[in-house]
Amino acid sequence: MSNTPVALVTGAARRVGRAIAWRLAQGGYDLAITYHQSVSEAAELCSQIRHLGRRCLSIAADLTDPQPAVAAICAAVAGEMGRLDVLVNNASIYETGDLRSASVAQLRRMWAIHLEAPLLLCRALEPLLRSAGGQVINMVDLLAERPWKQYLGYCASKAALANLTLALAAELAPQVRVNGIAPGVAQWPEDYPPAEREKYLRRVPLGRAGTPQEVAELVGFLCEQGTYITGQIIRIDGGRSVS
Repeated sequence: MSNTPVALVTGAARRVGRAIAWRLAQGGYDLAITYHQSVSEAAELCSQIRHLGRRCLSIAADLTDPQPAVAAICAAVAGEMGRLDVLVNNASIYETGDLRSASVAQLRRMWAIHLEAPLLLCRALEPLLRSAGGQVINMVDLLAERPWKQYLGYCASKAALANLTLALAAELAPQVRVNGIAPGVAQWPEDYPPAEREKYLRRVPLGRAGTPQEVAELVGFLCEQGTYITGQIIRIDGGRSVS
């Protein structure tokens, strides 16, 4: 088995997940990444990571159907990589749905990808993580504590992930550290209206949106220097949580 540390990042083909995977590869990790529909983006990322001299395993997985997806992911990671030092639960879906419009099917998809999949991955990968003295990083959201009514299912399921993070930190200690990262805006949804963006930024003390790279650097810090940090939900929101 290689001595090179291995990180698994779910939903890594695009956006923040891609930045996290790239940052960890630059930091010396071999990577396993999952993707759902972004086939070409995942292939391109793996090619870039391999050009750094790192191994990269790309796994197709629909984490809204978590049991078969988790089984496939864990078999691939154990079989191809042989170890796991970092699990980043990043895969997510972001859909509108208020009290009247949120369907049961939508709520169940949110619950599956934001809560069930991280829990099942931690359960299945626990032996590898404990053996490596590794860590879990869950991508939460500032909206888990400051929900928007038009994103009812998203906010509630991310709040469940935040709670799971705290429980797993106690459960997996002392070998495995577990933390959450709660961005405000790290990258705008493509269809988010400019007027709404400006309205949001007026409430951000630092006056701007964050970037995927800034989130990725926080992941890097936790992996490389945060050896006495566990059970924390770290906000990276430009101060929005205090305004």
